[in-house]
Amino acid sequence: MIQIREACEYDAKRFAKMQLEIDGETDYMLYGAGERAITPKDARKRIEYFADLPYSLILVAEDMDTDELIGFLIADGNPPNRMQHSVYIAVGVLKAHWGQGVATQLFKKMEEWAKARGVVRRMELGVVCENQNALHLYQKLGYEIEGIHRDSFMINEDYHDTYWMSKLI
Repeated sequence: MIQIREACEYDAKRFAKMQLEIDGETDYMLYGAGERAITPKDARKRIEYFADLPYSLILVAEDMDTDELIGFLIADGNPPNRMQHSVYIAVGVLKAHWGQGVATQLFKKMEEWAKARGVVRRMELGVVCENQNALHLYQKLGYEIEGIHRDSFMINEDYHDTYWMSKLI
């Protein structure tokens, strides 16, 4: 059974481990394998910081059978009043759990949070154009392509375009 919930301080060690593992499993995340060092202390600080913001959120997907964190969604809000209605989304799921609806559950929980808070109207994200699985998921969830950022992502020394997508609630 998978539980989707807000991240808490207790998750810091597992959160850091999961993020580093996800970085190494796909070329489509912002950071590549071994490119960043995130410690449990770093993760705890970020979780604590986001918990205090009314317009930002960190969700985790926890496998209740193994007590393992298997995915995350970060909705990163903006402090200026004129942009607090907008969040940028980053999402990742461990490869062993791809295709099992984990990301869909994370997005649905984030939308529930956004609607309950009444602060967020615009949710946006970027996706490498070749990442057809993610693109299909986002479109299924109601995200629309707004434009293309040309050569905005470099994977193995090759430039890739990204779609800029958004959804209004």
